[in-house]
Amino acid sequence: MLSLRVLLIIIFSFTYAYTQSVFNSYGLGLNRTSYHTSVNGAGSIGLVPTFHPGVSMENVATWPGLNYTFISGSYSNQLFANEKRNISNQAAGFSKIQFIVPILDRYGFGLSLKPLNNHNSFFTTDTSTIQYEGNNYTTNKEFRSGGGIMSGSFGFSLPINKNMGLGFSYNYLFGSSRDEQSMVINNTYYRLFNIRTYQGSTYKVDLAAKLFSNSKSSFLAFASIELTDKPVYGKLYQFDLFEDINNNYAFDSNDYPGEVGVDTIGVNNIYAPSSFSVGFNISLKNNLNIFSEYQLWNDEANNINYASIYKDQVGSKNHIGFGLIRFGNQMERDWQDRITFRGGIYKDIYELRYSGKSIIENGLSLGFGFKFAATGNQIDFSFRNGSRYIDGLNKELFREFTVGISVGDVWFLRRRAKQ
Repeated sequence: MLSLRVLLIIIFSFTYAYTQSVFNSYGLGLNRTSYHTSVNGAGSIGLVPTFHPGVSMENVATWPGLNYTFISGSYSNQLFANEKRNISNQAAGFSKIQFIVPILDRYGFGLSLKPLNNHNSFFTTDTSTIQYEGNNYTTNKEFRSGGGIMSGSFGFSLPINKNMGLGFSYNYLFGSSRDEQSMVINNTYYRLFNIRTYQGSTYKVDLAAKLFSNSKSSFLAFASIELTDKPVYGKLYQFDLFEDINNNYAFDSNDYPGEVGVDTIGVNNIYAPSSFSVGFNISLKNNLNIFSEYQLWNDEANNINYASIYKDQVGSKNHIGFGLIRFGNQMERDWQDRITFRGGIYKDIYELRYSGKSIIENGLSLGFGFKFAATGNQIDFSFRNGSRYIDGLNKELFREFTVGISVGDVWFLRRRAKQ
């Protein structure tokens, strides 16, 4: 047993060198840029209108522009591939669930649930043979991670004047994640893993303003500030090495040894995000809109215990994006005139806290939405394609497909006479 333990130590030391290529393995993973399908399709961060003219489902200040109460949900599938290594990751799941009620064309409130970051990854290495004490051992390595931080939000909006509105939201952060390293020796799995928990809160203020408008065009400006209310804290559970005899990715009574030690560590100051965002939108004839957005995002937390497989974390991010949207008109007779078309390009620069290196992300987004039913029900589709790299190396290609449906009704609203 001692010889096997020595062999595992040797192998895991090499494993650590070969599993550092997935960008979601930095700290808590890369934070999402957008959540609602209509926002994804435009390559937007959610400041400017992408759902309806004048309305973004992610900018609370624009919610009074909705004519109906909406329940909205989005589901996404992401695929990642590394150009040089045998690494591929895939993640699928809901990207946002939302409920919004406009009130008297002046106010609005809503609830939402969404994942803040992407910590999902899985990859394996090629099989190799190691000689140790006269014996041959066939081995390969796996790295697996999942989970992350969720945000449950409550928001409300109110007018400043007829051309300007404010939105306020409170975000409760919670969740858990798991990181795992596995070594397969002669078809037997040996695992090391840890579990992390999260809890904290932030708040955000949104601004929407109409700066200019005439019969031919209008010019809109948007801004948002998010600050940490309570930095995320939690616990780190570190499990000792064990042999997963039944290969169920968890320790149970069938594994070896019969008992596994678990170190429990309380950790503070895990995650403390803040951001400032600004966007501009020019609306032209035929519902054509041109927009640009910029965001500066920072994580003020600094705790190496939550650095994940890489001993580094994302400390800040700069985003810049541009796009075009042509909103459809539900009253048009031809079906193609009822479709909303979206497209955009963006660039994200993630700065790593300890190494000083940058993760560069370039992306292109396309999307469309189709309205149906009298209450403005809408189904949206989006496709995002791009790449990430560090210092021009370890280039990762990614694709994301998202579908969302928004159902409108007159819940909580006074019924209006048909016109």
